[in-house]
Amino acid sequence: MESLELLKKYEIPVVETLVASNEKEVLRAAEKIGYPVVIKPNVSEHKSEIGVFLDVKSDEELLRCYRKLDGEVVVQKMIKGFEIFLGAKEDEFFGKYVALGCGGTLVELFEDVSFRVLPLERRDVIEMIEETKLSKVARGFRNYKLDMGSLVEIVTKFSELVEKEDVKEADVNPLIASEKGIVAVDARIIL
Repeated sequence: MESLELLKKYEIPVVETLVASNEKEVLRAAEKIGYPVVIKPNVSEHKSEIGVFLDVKSDEELLRCYRKLDGEVVVQKMIKGFEIFLGAKEDEFFGKYVALGCGGTLVELFEDVSFRVLPLERRDVIEMIEETKLSKVARGFRNYKLDMGSLVEIVTKFSELVEKEDVKEADVNPLIASEKGIVAVDARIIL
């Protein structure tokens, strides 16, 4: 949750997210956000390996999912769209760099990622997009929507965050691009 708050500080759009620790709080969070929702553990590890429940549409279904998870959870608005990976790391030889590509659970399988050493300029980000399949999505691929200008702005702000906050490692996976824009859904940032 702190990682998403850090993204917000740099004006990177984040999906509406609430934390809940019991059944009453989970129901209240879903009521506030509005169905359908996503419910997942509030942990920093890869949530897909622990348990994530997508497209939950009712109180009954939400409580069933909550009971399968152990401890504090995160409830978010369900967003459908194209998944993008955005990351950063510090290398002892190159310094800090940013990675951008197609995201989601298959990011490591597809290896469709472009890298640039910081600092980044807008033209660097555009080149990164062009080096990946994100460029095809931006030009219009099936029903997916990707506003290239918004993505360039988000990556530029993210690179600023990485430099100013002395980030050692970061994963924003996924950013989801839809007709409503691009929002961060999950993030892990190590300072």
